[in-house]
Amino acid sequence: MFRAILAGLTALLVLVSMPGYLFGGLIFLALVPLFFALEGCSPRQGFGLGYLCGFVFFALLFYWLYALSDWAGVFIIFGHGGLAGLLALGWGIFGALSSRLGALSLQVLSIPAVWVFLEYLRSLTKFGFTWGFLSDALWEYPQLIQIASVTGTWGISFLIVLVNFLFYRGLRERRLLYGVLAMGLIALDWGWGAYQLGLARPEGAPLRLALIHSNVPQRARSDPAQLQEIQNLYLSQLEKLRAEEVDVVLLPESIVPAYLLRQRELLAPYQEHARRLGAALIVGTIDYRDGKLFNTAALIAPDREIADLYDKVQLVPFSTEYFPLINFLRSIGLESLIGPLPLGALTPGEGVRPLALEGLRLATPICFESIFSQISRAFVRNGAQALFIITNDAWFKGSKALEQHFAKAVFRAVETGRYTVQASNGGISGVIDPYGRILTATRSEKEQILQETILLQDPATLYVQLGDWVVYLLGGVLAGVIFVPMLVSFVTAPVERETL
Repeated sequence: MFRAILAGLTALLVLVSMPGYLFGGLIFLALVPLFFALEGCSPRQGFGLGYLCGFVFFALLFYWLYALSDWAGVFIIFGHGGLAGLLALGWGIFGALSSRLGALSLQVLSIPAVWVFLEYLRSLTKFGFTWGFLSDALWEYPQLIQIASVTGTWGISFLIVLVNFLFYRGLRERRLLYGVLAMGLIALDWGWGAYQLGLARPEGAPLRLALIHSNVPQRARSDPAQLQEIQNLYLSQLEKLRAEEVDVVLLPESIVPAYLLRQRELLAPYQEHARRLGAALIVGTIDYRDGKLFNTAALIAPDREIADLYDKVQLVPFSTEYFPLINFLRSIGLESLIGPLPLGALTPGEGVRPLALEGLRLATPICFESIFSQISRAFVRNGAQALFIITNDAWFKGSKALEQHFAKAVFRAVETGRYTVQASNGGISGVIDPYGRILTATRSEKEQILQETILLQDPATLYVQLGDWVVYLLGGVLAGVIFVPMLVSFVTAPVERETL
């Protein structure tokens, strides 16, 4: 029972370290109780304790999923428990392996490596979900996250687990040296980050940006009867902008409950504003093409033409966008359990590429896509000079999901070395510089226009150039720690038998 209490304590400490909660710095101590709980455990016991810890953490972290109950029905209970249970498997595997990774000298590398590798696995495939990474806790500390430009968030998570492990060993063996080493690593990371920030002098062509922050309730967004009122809301904000004072205007994801690009009477006012302002407009919409639906970012040029489109590639699984089991549920008559929303209606786009117009190359990750390092990296490798995230977070209005989503944009900025902008409906809108510093932001419940001049960037960070090299390196470390002893045992066993 005491071990379970320690595991639960770690779950709570990690939780209150997350964006929107108490204090991110607690993450450097949060895993210590779990390490004590895992002492002397068998792999089965370690898995159980790790799984318990992870399940409690994710179940509490995702409390805001119940905001979907009006649309998802009783299915949300299974969805919430299933998501927490699935993600907790990684914590369980970590618990099972932690006490089986060799001598202390090897554990210093192998234990953080296991954690990072398991986080990496969560970022893969169309079912990937990176919410609740340990690195998220440090989003408000730009000095501590500059290593993401080299290692991605994997280097930050490695540091966090390593520091926790050193604090644990220091307490376990009552040796001050381990604590000094842990504090030294934090200080070294902070110092290097502060040095990078001191050198920061972003250069590039200036781009005058206006982003429109809105707060249309999700129920209204889902109601075609509210179409004209929502349309008027966005057009009234555009009317406040003055001609020749802005180069690009960014609007949120799927701004009106209609196929904007296919209905001339709805699209024409936006085209006219682009002409009047002499600026490009980027608008989010659900688009219908070739018998398929896409979640689209459209670039309207100053000459009123639709200059380019980007279709969302990474759809939200088990949602209105992508639902792999919907046909099965229909076949057994259980579709009604999921609520009134059409599920799995969208088609993924064909590739990650920036919107282009007369020398501009602007990445437009749509909502959920901003939580994936690999997507933003692909945008930049394909020439993106800035990241423009469009999102609708009205589903989770007022919850801590808003900070947790915006925090991801901070890391995408540092990883790619790009100004990162988020235009949100019902969430947080803001502008972040290439070093993760928030220049301006709002979560106002009223419509608001944020204006900022950003600099278009062309140089690529080491993370953009090398990708997830840290994960591959740590994978090699794990292979050596786990498989080399097995190989040695296999080779020496016949010799030992012959000696006997």
